[in-house]
Amino acid sequence: MSTDKSNELMRKVPQVDAVLMDPALREPQEAYRHDVVVRLVREELSRIRKRLQDGKQTDAPSAAAVAKAVVGRLEMLSKPLMKPTVNAAGIVLHTNLGRALLCESAQVAVQSVARAYSNLELDLWTGKRTRRDITLEPLLHALTGCEASTVVNNNSAAVFLTLSALAQGGEVITSRGELVEIGGSYRVPDVVRSAGCTLVEVGTTNHTRLSDYENAITENTRLLLKTHTSNYKVIGFTEETGIDELVALGKKHSIPVYVDLGSGYFSPESGEGLCEDDVLEVLDAGPDLVSISGDKLLGGPQAGIVMGTPEMILKLRKNPMWRALRIDKLTVAALGATIAEHLKLRSGEPELTRSNHIAATLDDQKRLAQRLRRRLAEARPEWKFEVGDGIGFYGGGSLPEEKLAAKVVTVESPDMSADEIDEKLRRGDPPVVGYALGGVFALNVLTLLPGDVEIIIGRIAEL
Repeated sequence: MSTDKSNELMRKVPQVDAVLMDPALREPQEAYRHDVVVRLVREELSRIRKRLQDGKQTDAPSAAAVAKAVVGRLEMLSKPLMKPTVNAAGIVLHTNLGRALLCESAQVAVQSVARAYSNLELDLWTGKRTRRDITLEPLLHALTGCEASTVVNNNSAAVFLTLSALAQGGEVITSRGELVEIGGSYRVPDVVRSAGCTLVEVGTTNHTRLSDYENAITENTRLLLKTHTSNYKVIGFTEETGIDELVALGKKHSIPVYVDLGSGYFSPESGEGLCEDDVLEVLDAGPDLVSISGDKLLGGPQAGIVMGTPEMILKLRKNPMWRALRIDKLTVAALGATIAEHLKLRSGEPELTRSNHIAATLDDQKRLAQRLRRRLAEARPEWKFEVGDGIGFYGGGSLPEEKLAAKVVTVESPDMSADEIDEKLRRGDPPVVGYALGGVFALNVLTLLPGDVEIIIGRIAEL
């Protein structure tokens, strides 16, 4: 485009005042702050000028067109960007969809402290300031028998805080077979280095003996780290050092032992047959510190729970990073209510530790899938819907080898591909998240909640 042509187009771009005077922006200017509206107008005009300069746009828009675009942006910003989403993916602890669903008592607890002041850091007996996680300590003690505990915003933070407080400037010994990477490129070696520690790898990927740890101990060793490999398994010719063996070694050399358990469960009934460690058994083995996630199989909010000896927990709290990683009042409320529910949990009621979805029988799923298929066929008779067998997963990096029996409803359209259906359902309101399977779109009923069937029918009917 010639310079003269470009300059001519630039002169045709409406001014800010002209856009603000457009009738389409009259009501928005009454509802939104003036400086916010002006900023969005200027950004839209700047975007237009850049497209004209780059030759990606050949005509200058009218003031009305610019005003309409700004109104669209204001409408988008006024809606919650995080919204309830139908999980038809069959992944119970779906990280992208918020993982665990809070139990009813946790929801009530969050609402109660969200709409009123609370004693978050106030000791009501003495009238003095206290720790914000102090109300969780007696609950965790009652549940696990741990001597002391503290809670930070997630288990990754718990790992970082522990390394920083106990081993900064020193060496941390861990097995090569436990150098875990989880979602978001979180890697144990990177966290160790970020905490100011030197990582000492021992053993091999599939074999790490107690002697490997002992031979690596030096005067600079500050911590023995054992990480639970929750999102993968090494099988075949393998050997790993038990927690009890590491504890004995740690006592022999006066070196603390820390177990990064991540997930885990609290009762034999709920964890029977699962490839996860029982938190109570791990604590009974006697490590100085154990950390777990507040969500995952615990079924609460995101949090990093650290349990251990009073001496070690005190060191964590005294570390400057503790304040930076602490939890807020909503998490305190939700986690406290979740732990309280675990105290009341009885055999045959695994809703919290294994999720209410998993408790649904295959017959229940089959009935739900058949009802969904029938209703969908009524809404879109020209489409094809079938009930079939599928699989589900725990998700959230937990139980990678465990597959859950599930029922799915497959969806085929005469004029839309599976990927197109997936995109349209995901981008709509409310969003529906399923998956493409063998060229057809699939809705896994394992993770559907009450009311989701009606939402799915409405969304597919409008496509």
